[in-house]
Amino acid sequence: MRAPLKRLDRKFAHLAIGLVGLAVLVFSGSAHAQSGPAQYTPALHDVAVLRAAVERFAGGPARLDDRLVVPRCPSPALSWARADVVRADCADPAWTLYVPVAGTAPPQSSARAKPAIRRGEHVLVEASGPGFAIQMEAEAERDADGARVALKGPAGRRFTGRIEPGGRVVLAR
Repeated sequence: MRAPLKRLDRKFAHLAIGLVGLAVLVFSGSAHAQSGPAQYTPALHDVAVLRAAVERFAGGPARLDDRLVVPRCPSPALSWARADVVRADCADPAWTLYVPVAGTAPPQSSARAKPAIRRGEHVLVEASGPGFAIQMEAEAERDADGARVALKGPAGRRFTGRIEPGGRVVLAR
């Protein structure tokens, strides 16, 4: 008769431990919730710094509202979206802004430039994020179209690469 009671005592002991753990989670969560949202404030990008970077890139004034709220980005990539709009991209956390600029246009040469990467050419593509960086070889499916190029990876997967200064190709988002 003692063996069934020991099993029953063990079941209650496990149940009691589980209930104590649940109580700890509930009470610690409610204490955190009572402290309010002021406890956690996500890191935000300084809009004035972003505006200055866009103005340096474009060579003219940028229209960017100071009330804009965007997550902090260590180094946003800037490129021309149109003749009067600069595109600001962040890889992590992922966001894109289109910033109108006044009285400027992207630099253009008088003769049409040849694509930096031609169809069939093999390139080294880089992808990176917080704590990792990888490279792989891919083949250009078409001639580069400005700052982008259509690529095919070793397994036949198709994707787009962004051509950065110096001919470096990175995985486009």
